Amino acid sequence: MKKKNILKKLTKKMSEAHKGKPKHKGSGLPPQQIQVLDLDTNETTSYSSIHAAARALNIKQSIISRYFTNNQQKPYKERYIFMK
Repeated sequence: MKKKNILKKLTKKMSEAHKGKPKHKGSGLPPQQIQVLDLDTNETTSYSSIHAAARALNIKQSIISRYFTNNQQKPYKERYIFMK
């Protein structure tokens, strides 16, 4: 119990120490530009990142990520095909 409290305090102090500071150069993954083919309208739209595409299509970002991870060929909801 005591260790848990110490760990919480330490985590809080470290978090506060890093607030407002810029991230290290190269931290995080660079955005991946993707294209989305809408089979209903037969239009292809380019997005600067998976996050931007998910936001525009009103779906979860993880759905698009899993689409690429699983090398899916079938359109998502029989409507969208995602391409890198």
